[in-house]
Amino acid sequence: MRVIYVDVDTLRADHTTPYGYRRPTTPNLQRLADRGVTFDRYYCSDSPCLPSRTALTSGQFGITNGVIGHFGEAARFRLDPGHNAHPTRPLLGQQLGAHGHYTAAVSMFAERHRAYHFLGNFRESVRATNEINDEDGREVNRVGLDWIRRHAHEDDWYLHLTYWEPHTPYLADPGWTERAAASGPPPAWPDQAAIDAHAEVYGPRTALDLHYSGVPQDSPDPRTTPDAIRTRADFEQLVDGFDGTIMYWDSLFGELLATLTELGIAGDTAIVVSADHGESFGEHGSYGEHGHATEPVHRVPLVVYWPGVTDDLPDEARHCDNLLYNIDLAPTLCELLGVPVPAGWQGTSFADAVHGEPGPSREYLVLGHGAHTYQRSVRTRDHLYIRTYHPGCNRTEWEQLFDVTADPHLTTDLLDAEPGLADRMRTRLAEWWHTYAGRPGALPDPMQTTLQVGPVYYNDPPAYAEHLRATGREHLAEHLEANLAAATGATPVSWHATDEAWPPGRREAWERRVAERRARQVAR
Repeated sequence: MRVIYVDVDTLRADHTTPYGYRRPTTPNLQRLADRGVTFDRYYCSDSPCLPSRTALTSGQFGITNGVIGHFGEAARFRLDPGHNAHPTRPLLGQQLGAHGHYTAAVSMFAERHRAYHFLGNFRESVRATNEINDEDGREVNRVGLDWIRRHAHEDDWYLHLTYWEPHTPYLADPGWTERAAASGPPPAWPDQAAIDAHAEVYGPRTALDLHYSGVPQDSPDPRTTPDAIRTRADFEQLVDGFDGTIMYWDSLFGELLATLTELGIAGDTAIVVSADHGESFGEHGSYGEHGHATEPVHRVPLVVYWPGVTDDLPDEARHCDNLLYNIDLAPTLCELLGVPVPAGWQGTSFADAVHGEPGPSREYLVLGHGAHTYQRSVRTRDHLYIRTYHPGCNRTEWEQLFDVTADPHLTTDLLDAEPGLADRMRTRLAEWWHTYAGRPGALPDPMQTTLQVGPVYYNDPPAYAEHLRATGREHLAEHLEANLAAATGATPVSWHATDEAWPPGRREAWERRVAERRARQVAR
């Protein structure tokens, strides 16, 4: 069986057609969904990019594989010493390769995030360009479709394609932004009242600091992105830019589907489309960012077409409502391909659902984020409990509880109103933690061992507090500093806090890059 895994960075599920979005953003993805199965409650176990793809391809939670963030020890994959793949916890690509499947990738992900363990999945890995940021999907298609043409006559291969379009900055031609704006009404929330309230939410990529990243920055392209979110018009411009990039990606996906048809292999090539994480558009005051362990960030699309299995399913079997993790995909692919599932993987196959049969759904999921905040959350069918361990530079509460079904935008915290439910959710988080980090043989939780440093690689809290003061928000700077001082009794221990996110010269280099980009914009 040929398998193509289409990995779309930052593709928010409910902004796609199979998930009921009222704008027709993804007609080609819908064509695939019409022949496949759409998974409505599929979540990345760990976010954002590096933790998610590491979990996906290792079959393990970040608490076990070691990768919960993007920097230092929080981003160090626990690679076993010795030769060959680990006998009980190989990477997905290693397991497929050991059982006769040729594995390849067109992706700059490993270079972008220094995730060189990712390369262990593939016998052949190609970077379509020399870019490690903001790569155009046309280049991915140029290389990826050429690879497919050269291997179309072969069987038993697995190809991973990574597209970056929906990730900020929105670099698709502005015509796609205009097309999105003309395609239908934007989301009704956040309304102006919510946007006004978000002026009191601080953090990089919040309403008034939409482009703060390391240092204050302007919009990378005023045609697709506003400078700040102060009005509904600003929000609509931002979401038009996002939706436009999704439409652009979908056009590229249409080229992929057309190529398979042209080559005569569309009917015997499995296609899996998903994302590493989603994106916030006002939830928790965050805009165009994936910085929390929360619903819009962790819920990701998953559409599976499997030849001879999903073609003739009844309509009621084309959507699966089970609570699933992305670490469940590796064992699912193995089962569908007749490959043994390694004992060390922590996911559970949902191949039954691909066959249109009822399958097991978890009672709850535990989701972790470690790049912009340190958070873990518990997701049940209706509720989301969030626990913050380190706020980074963001305004967060230490605990929150939401009824996602009744309150999808997470506007009403039920923590005080539902103490019994809050206790049950705390118990679930503790139960999960003890399962994976509190038993003999477990390694330390990397979210705990790196807590002295925290999620500060992209933004330096003292510098951001200075920025808040410089922009007339003294009270918000004081709030941030109070949160960061919550553990003043702790003793800094150098060998536990050796990672330096902001060494001398890094901020100056960042400011130079921003100035150079501004100069290029002016010249353009």
